[in-house]
Amino acid sequence: MTRQIPFAALLPLYTLDLVRRYWAPLLCVWLLGDFAHRMAMRGMAELVTIEPYFGYAVLGIVLVLKLAAYIIMFHMLRPGLPEVDAEYCRVRGMGDRRDLAEAERNLVDAVAMAILPFLIFYSAWDLIAEEYRQFIIATVNQEGMDFLLDIGAMNATGPLIVMGLLAFCLRAFFEYVYDQTGSKITGVLTALFESTWTFLAVFTVVDLLGKFWEWVDTRAATVAVHDAFNSGLVWLNDLVTPFPLQAAVLGAIGAVAGLWNMLKGGFIEPLLWLTITAVVYGAQMDRYTGLFRKGTRAARIEQAITGRRGPLRAAVGWVRRDMGDKYIPFLNAFRFILSTSPVFYLSFSLYYVLLELGFDWLERGLYIAVGPAEWLGWWWPWLGPIEVVLDTAKYLLRVCLLAATFELILRKVGGESTGRRARRRAEAV
Repeated sequence: MTRQIPFAALLPLYTLDLVRRYWAPLLCVWLLGDFAHRMAMRGMAELVTIEPYFGYAVLGIVLVLKLAAYIIMFHMLRPGLPEVDAEYCRVRGMGDRRDLAEAERNLVDAVAMAILPFLIFYSAWDLIAEEYRQFIIATVNQEGMDFLLDIGAMNATGPLIVMGLLAFCLRAFFEYVYDQTGSKITGVLTALFESTWTFLAVFTVVDLLGKFWEWVDTRAATVAVHDAFNSGLVWLNDLVTPFPLQAAVLGAIGAVAGLWNMLKGGFIEPLLWLTITAVVYGAQMDRYTGLFRKGTRAARIEQAITGRRGPLRAAVGWVRRDMGDKYIPFLNAFRFILSTSPVFYLSFSLYYVLLELGFDWLERGLYIAVGPAEWLGWWWPWLGPIEVVLDTAKYLLRVCLLAATFELILRKVGGESTGRRARRRAEAV
């Protein structure tokens, strides 16, 4: 009887094997995507000289270039992932057909379905702000400091909402034309406007929430509550002297914040990336199957909210008719990943965190090993190449790790995704 290799040992071996077999095409795609991203940043800096609001609109397209590079890299690995490839072809009904038109359709659909979790990740980890910072730096380098005065005088919320609605309408129009004609141009435009309106929606919501909390912090009632809380802590601290109650409470608040940062980086970030991988590979497609196991209290609450007579179903029915085929896969893929065993997911999270930390330490160790040198004459020309080399190696390993993990998940559940099982049960009924 052959003994199976444990997942914790098989995952790094499978990841390194994918890197060994596919590093050359992955490297080409990543470098092309990185070059396109940098050139798009320069082009965006030129556009804002015409109209500053163009910078916000085009930033979503710049981000989708990175997403498209990830999607192409994931699909390049499919020949080395037998379970993923078989499941993908079954869901798509492709059989052995792998022509250029089908590949184009797959890319457009994958961008449309993966853009939401991708932008959620970018927003939650402040990477949108980092992209915006790079955009500001590129524009100042090209146009001078006067550009900052124009940006500072902008009131972006209202125009961004209008631009987002316009991009949504254009996306709906081009998607309809694309479904009818299959034109490559309308397919590209569909993906671009999908990314634009989703980015503007996420950006606007984050901006409005930030302004709301700034407004709340300046209210007299909020200040009174803060003062009352601090006064209560001082009063309780005097009662329990010599126990430092106030310092203990403040320390507990700081510990909770630190614990959240560790949870966010160590568990939620890997989960979100694995969900993006599941969406890209076409798992958990067609229908909403619920986030919780049937019969549990959480499932009954979910059914009361999302059922036919529930408030959520009534409020967003018209949205789901248009966008359910794009964002329901995200929810179902999220549920599918959570259905794996805790040990399985914790092992993947450990390798993901070690990969991130390893390259952070490698970068720091490289700077320490080289040591101090003249900034403009030596370090400045080398910072860009060092960043590109380290980022390329890290993202190649990350893509292979995610692909290998999803392949092993499908093997663990027998190569059948929840979405496909749900369809078969529905057809049987």
